[in-house]
Amino acid sequence: MHLNDIAQRIENLSVQYAQVYGINRSAEWALLKLTEELGELTQAHLTATGQSRDRDLSAEERQNVVARELGDVLGMCLVYAKQLGIDPETAIAEKWFPYEKTPKISAK
Repeated sequence: MHLNDIAQRIENLSVQYAQVYGINRSAEWALLKLTEELGELTQAHLTATGQSRDRDLSAEERQNVVARELGDVLGMCLVYAKQLGIDPETAIAEKWFPYEKTPKISAK
């Protein structure tokens, strides 16, 4: 599955969420939700790494919370991109891939 396919599925879920809760989806809303989700990821990280109380969760449960919160952050990044009309695959490729080093092939 490509990132744009994932982004569209998340966009569809976001629209459903907004309809259920009467939310006006905008770029500002998406950015604020992204910030909220990043805070929740930070809290989960602190808990999972022993820098906060364990919340009566096992190590495996704490790691699962981190994974779910990371999913929320990534999802909201994609919703935010959609709100701004940004293609996430292109944005990543243009930002990150110019720095890739082409592997050198040695002559034998």
